[in-house]
Amino acid sequence: MKILLVMPYTTIYPVGIAYISSALKQAGHDVDCIVFDSHDFLVKKVREGYNFVATGGLSSEYAKLKHITDIAREAGTKTIMGGGIITSEPELMSCALNVDYSIIGEGEETIVDLLSCLKNGGDLSTVKGLCYQDNGKYIVTDSRKQIDDLDSIPWPDLESFNFNNYLTSLKPTDLYNDVFDYPREYPLVASRSCPFLCTFCYHPSGNKYRQRSVDSIMEELKESIPKYKINIVAIYDELFSNNKERLYEFCRRFKEFTDTVSWEVKWGCQMRVDGINDKLLETMRESGCFMVSYGFESYSPKILKSMKKYIKPEQIHNAVHATLESRISIQANFIFGDIAETMQTAMETLAFWKEHLEAGIQLVTIIVCPNSELYQYCIRKGIIKDRLHFIKYDIFKCFNMTEMTNREFNKMKSLLHLYTIKYSVYATPLRIGPASVTVQCPYCHEIVNYNNYQIKGIFYRQKMYCRSCRRKFYSVNAWYKYYTRLTLLLIWKYRIGSVLRKVKVKLINRLKSYSIVWHLYNKYKRMA
Repeated sequence: MKILLVMPYTTIYPVGIAYISSALKQAGHDVDCIVFDSHDFLVKKVREGYNFVATGGLSSEYAKLKHITDIAREAGTKTIMGGGIITSEPELMSCALNVDYSIIGEGEETIVDLLSCLKNGGDLSTVKGLCYQDNGKYIVTDSRKQIDDLDSIPWPDLESFNFNNYLTSLKPTDLYNDVFDYPREYPLVASRSCPFLCTFCYHPSGNKYRQRSVDSIMEELKESIPKYKINIVAIYDELFSNNKERLYEFCRRFKEFTDTVSWEVKWGCQMRVDGINDKLLETMRESGCFMVSYGFESYSPKILKSMKKYIKPEQIHNAVHATLESRISIQANFIFGDIAETMQTAMETLAFWKEHLEAGIQLVTIIVCPNSELYQYCIRKGIIKDRLHFIKYDIFKCFNMTEMTNREFNKMKSLLHLYTIKYSVYATPLRIGPASVTVQCPYCHEIVNYNNYQIKGIFYRQKMYCRSCRRKFYSVNAWYKYYTRLTLLLIWKYRIGSVLRKVKVKLINRLKSYSIVWHLYNKYKRMA
């Protein structure tokens, strides 16, 4: 089979489709791979003649994926699609995107079985993990068992998706790469899924947590780091390790290997706060770990319980202090708007956030992920009335799922904006060049120069991590400072105006009541 694999362009490298390319090539198929960033180029490519155009992605990429399937449809080419957008809503998305064959769950085995079945004229209903059209209707086959042995899966075919061009285009302002002026980040998948089921989360690869062996991970890194001159290994796992011994082994072997490389190599990952201690963090830092992404979500015990996080506020407190003391950066969010959220629980979280500004935790509202527990709750309650409309247009919209009134909910959202502007830690650059910034860290007062920087807009505000103490702050220019002062002034003016308007209404109502009493008294007096 001749297949065109199309990777939708995103800021985070979509390594999943590169795994599909490897599986197809291993099975003997003729595969061309492109990154979709140009309409005309894709139209020209599809017209070269392929048996299938295959693509996939998340629900947030609906518009890009629809564009790809429409181009394939116009050229008369059959389509195959996978990823979270299909797995979360198979029939709905297959129909809306007009896909011929949809892959549900992990795709490496399913797409190979599908092509083999089509080539040999087999019965599609026997292919597990598939959604397909039959006489205008979509049929969903039995679910496929998750891949237990992740070591058996061939490494992702990054080379075919112009990976070198991607690496060359990276800048320290992209995501969390400012540890180097010229970052070259390798996307590593060391495990799949997560053993926890938070209400706001959905696992497209299934709910069974599986890990690659450290041997397999190191084998991939030993080939890829020298080949691509990698200096950052970004571990994409939802949870890098639920096993401390495995993590210690990874740190030891990663350090042993990178010590043999002539340049510095760092790594970052996602972890839970309940497994953190000083010894582990120190070992991670010594092996090259520069950042840990935590799922804090809230500092309120009530909200953590409602979210099914199974962590405690004290563990968040410990993780913040221990991580910063180990000179490892923190990437974390507090997400507001859970179904149990109140102004009181929100203020609990904001109080902790304000006391720990050096952690650089972001304040955001909760996003409803398709087929998560929150998504199902919103459908049952009628908060999401049209699932297709939601995925197409409202997937980043903040819904009031709480018992708060809309007025209280909007006040909470305004507070998040106010706190972010008013209390975030800022530093004015000592020098701004054409593609460089020199800043004095507001925490350790170290003067750091960042090169290859992309500076956009008049109101310059760039998230930074100090290269010495690894704490987060915002580099801003004078225009942004004027903007924040004006914003705060308008907020306070609105608040004062609101209070005055309420007082005015009360006074008028009071005077009205007095005038009615006076009028009745005079009327009674005249009648007497």
